[in-house]
Amino acid sequence: MALSLSKQAVLSKIVRFVLLVIIVFIFFLPIVSMVVTSLKSMSELYRVPPVVFPRQPQWNNYIQAWTMISYERFFFNSVVIAVFFTVPCIMGSCFTGYGFSRFRVKGRNAIFMVMLSTMMIPYMVTMVPLYLIISKTGLIDKRALWILFGIQGLPFLIFLFRQYFSTIPFSFEESARIDGANRFQIFFRIMFPLVQTAVIIAAIFAFQWSWSNYLLPVLFLRGEKVTLAVKLATGYVDQKQNILHNIGMAGIVYYTLPIVIVFFALQRRFISGLLSGGLKG
Repeated sequence: MALSLSKQAVLSKIVRFVLLVIIVFIFFLPIVSMVVTSLKSMSELYRVPPVVFPRQPQWNNYIQAWTMISYERFFFNSVVIAVFFTVPCIMGSCFTGYGFSRFRVKGRNAIFMVMLSTMMIPYMVTMVPLYLIISKTGLIDKRALWILFGIQGLPFLIFLFRQYFSTIPFSFEESARIDGANRFQIFFRIMFPLVQTAVIIAAIFAFQWSWSNYLLPVLFLRGEKVTLAVKLATGYVDQKQNILHNIGMAGIVYYTLPIVIVFFALQRRFISGLLSGGLKG
């Protein structure tokens, strides 16, 4: 009987391991396909039957991807835009989450639910009114516009900070008030250092959102100020305006590296922070 249970346990582990391997394979398949496509020649892209792996990897595609569109210039643009958005977004979300957690005002929960419901509004619905507002205020082609986008925060990050602040006892603030600290001193010296895990999560989310965003830069930036996401979509063409998919994929490999590196460097803090933030409150 004991031997039978042992065999069942081993079989269960094998089945779970196989399922995990399949899930990981499915998850990484688009990334593998992207890298493989970036190493193909143009003739191999359209060959029938299709060529799965290139016979001779075209490493020169990566050199062309970097030089064809002045990659470093638009990479710098994306970094600037991401920083202009990420820092205000963290502070704006943090302040708002702190307010929802600490200020006992009438209608607070209703306002909070309305704020969360905005995550369900399709992004395209707000594009036309947003463009009209931005164009009338003269902020088209201004990088500072991303500071304004960031200050309003993101609903998910506001929710995250609210959950974290809700776990901090009110006695911390009461003790600080007795010692003569004002509201801003309490926030920056006591409360903000206690939610550093949430700050890291917010930084990853905000940076990733800004880095991968295509629609806002293509609407509000012009010429040499556009981000890398916009240039990747329009820059890899030949003299006849045919899209060079293999070189474009090489450029996308470069484009995804910063996010992948940041995520794997901070994955432990990221995952543990999400779990603890989801259980708090």
